[in-house]
Amino acid sequence: MVSDIEHMERRQSRIEDAIERLTEISADLNKMLAVQEQRLSQQERSMGIIEDMVERRREEYDKKLQNVYDVMRSEDNKILEELEEMRKEQKDQHRAIAEKMSGLEKIIWMYLGGFSVLVFMITYGPKVVELIVK
Repeated sequence: MVSDIEHMERRQSRIEDAIERLTEISADLNKMLAVQEQRLSQQERSMGIIEDMVERRREEYDKKLQNVYDVMRSEDNKILEELEEMRKEQKDQHRAIAEKMSGLEKIIWMYLGGFSVLVFMITYGPKVVELIVK
């Protein structure tokens, strides 16, 4: 019986040691969980800050992009206005050149007509005079 009692006491002592160790492990695990939870909450705060920064940067980028688009649109309008003005100037120049060409054509036809009469008179003048005189 004594040996059974000693055996039981040893077992009980081992169980108590195991319980103490489990208690220590449990306390250590609780500490580790607390540290991990603290890290997670800090990371969540950091992620929130980063998300806010990203959103602000996106808004700034959108504003800058809109400004660039507005400037480009106003420049496009300026370019279109300049092109329209150039087209009108070219149209006016074309009209002026066409009028000058028309005037030159009239002068050329008049000279050709006069030259033709002169050549006719030189060639057939004496015969025409003879016909008239007879």
